Amino acid sequence: MTAEFRIKPQEDTTTSTSSSELMCRNCKTRLSRIKRSELAKFFLFGLPLKKYICYKCSRKTYRWVSK
Repeated sequence: MTAEFRIKPQEDTTTSTSSSELMCRNCKTRLSRIKRSELAKFFLFGLPLKKYICYKCSRKTYRWVSK
């Protein structure tokens, strides 16, 4: 599991934070949104983090959501 904290989007992702537009860094397929664990919600309740998974390579990642 990795944590990614990006303020500015890179060239391979778009400016929208929709799960259909986020791409996996390993296999370049779309990421799907999944729920955070209760432990992550308890300790990171104030941070705008969202958890995603790539079902092709089984990589889970957190992404920083900027409004």
